[in-house]
Amino acid sequence: MLEWRGFLLVVHLLSTLMMAAPFYMLVIVNERARFGAPLGYFTDRYMENIIRNNAVRCFVFQGTMLASGLALTLVSGYGWSALFTLPTLVVKWVALLILISLLSYIHFSLQPRIEVLANQLKPDSPPPADLAPKITALRKRRKKLSGICLFLVLAALISGIQVTFRYNIYLAIALIIVSALFAWRAYKKPVPLGWV
Repeated sequence: MLEWRGFLLVVHLLSTLMMAAPFYMLVIVNERARFGAPLGYFTDRYMENIIRNNAVRCFVFQGTMLASGLALTLVSGYGWSALFTLPTLVVKWVALLILISLLSYIHFSLQPRIEVLANQLKPDSPPPADLAPKITALRKRRKKLSGICLFLVLAALISGIQVTFRYNIYLAIALIIVSALFAWRAYKKPVPLGWV
């Protein structure tokens, strides 16, 4: 049973690690803003391709997190009731459900609208005059949601580690607050030195 729990824990943590996508999407968007050039086919198409194609990977990692997390809950002896009674598990599962919902909204609603606009960019002609404000508004909304997703990934990770290693709940709360500050920082500005 201990080996099974260890295997599930590794799968679960690796899936969480792979969910660092919101952070890197914020890095990409912030670096594009620093680039400062007007809309252009090659730069903007490249950025949108990276962001669009990452969603499916995120769904797979989220599904793996969900399945391995439920299995971990059982093999660790908590039982199904812990999903509703253990505060850190509640935070973890609610964060994951919100993450899945936000990614679904971005992938199925927001990104297709951005794609329609981005498809107006052509390699051999300037962008239409009214395109930049429209695409910028949608990108700002997506960026804001990515910042929220980054916070939720970090909160879920901290909650999961607290459940696994049973460290002080106040430390977990403090780390979640620090995660919120980091997510806000990554949302607002580039983070060239990683944490700062």
